[in-house]
Amino acid sequence: MKKLIILIAACLAISSLAFAGNMPVLHQIKQVTLSAPYGCNGSYAQSALFLSSYSKTVNGPDLLYNGACGSQDYVEASIAGDDFTLITDLGNVKLENVTASKAFNWNDTVGEDNSFKQTQPVILNHTYAVLISKSDIRALYAFKVVSQQQDGPMKIRYAVLSYSVQQSTSESPGFGWDQNNK
Repeated sequence: MKKLIILIAACLAISSLAFAGNMPVLHQIKQVTLSAPYGCNGSYAQSALFLSSYSKTVNGPDLLYNGACGSQDYVEASIAGDDFTLITDLGNVKLENVTASKAFNWNDTVGEDNSFKQTQPVILNHTYAVLISKSDIRALYAFKVVSQQQDGPMKIRYAVLSYSVQQSTSESPGFGWDQNNK
């Protein structure tokens, strides 16, 4: 039994190292075009942003460009059942000026915290900050909508501010989105 536990621990350590080399570079602006909203003839292959090879491997997008055909397109990052992921619209600000601190309180003023939601409408030239807290990924990144066509492609520029792949060692059982308290 002891050898089995050591073997499992070694395999987990090796698999963690395999993904460590494919982590996103922080504070480097990149550009990507998502070709169609997921709900309007899209797919993960063309509508989703994956910040790391790990999120791609587990098919867990870090951002999903979504919307039904003919409706307001929007972005979301909570794709799975236990994701706690939120997005704030920072407005028409430069992506280069977004910091981890400004992602939460743009004006650095008490009582003026940014408002985070599960989804945000896509607005041309707006910059967004995304906070990811999934069972295995914790991240903060920002992106700016450079161009967008209703029901069509959306080009964004993005920069990752923080990103980690993590492993839970212990978890309280019983989570449920609609679970009442006793």
